Amino acid sequence: MAQRERTSGLFLPITAGQYVCTTWFERDRANIRLETPNGREVFDLWDDDVAQAVEDGYLTRPRVPRPTDADWQPHAVRYAIDMGLIPAA
Repeated sequence: MAQRERTSGLFLPITAGQYVCTTWFERDRANIRLETPNGREVFDLWDDDVAQAVEDGYLTRPRVPRPTDADWQPHAVRYAIDMGLIPAA
């Protein structure tokens, strides 16, 4: 039987790379969602909220053409840290 790491009753910290980012863009619709590895929602921005976060400078855009979820992931994690939604690692 595998031995589990003891954490004194605390959760194991989540590293920045473990957060899951899902994006969806189509014409005038936009969605960026960040979740923990076990599926708990950190944030879920839609349409005007995405545009406002980018316009205000809180959410930066990936500098690649047609960015993927993986391209958006570090930007979404930085946004969550800056907004105080997750702890800085």
